[in-house]
Amino acid sequence: MGEQAQPQEPQVPPITAQVTVAGPEAAVLRELAAALGRPAEALALDYAAGTLKLPTTTIGESAFADWTLFDGPPDLAAHADDYLAGGFGR
Repeated sequence: MGEQAQPQEPQVPPITAQVTVAGPEAAVLRELAAALGRPAEALALDYAAGTLKLPTTTIGESAFADWTLFDGPPDLAAHADDYLAGGFGR
């Protein structure tokens, strides 16, 4: 019996992709790349692949400010003790 030749793997054509990130997302990716010491292109690929999530709000914007604004009764400070005590025991 002769030696059997090993089957050759079929040639698979390479995949070439181009990613363009523009606007605020590009600025965030550049800043993040500089902070991490990675190429911005690598982060752009991660972003396009969905493995890197960018914030949807402005960087530095606090969610705390959204709920600290209170539109309550104008005499809230004058009756704070009553409101906190629930009006009981006074």
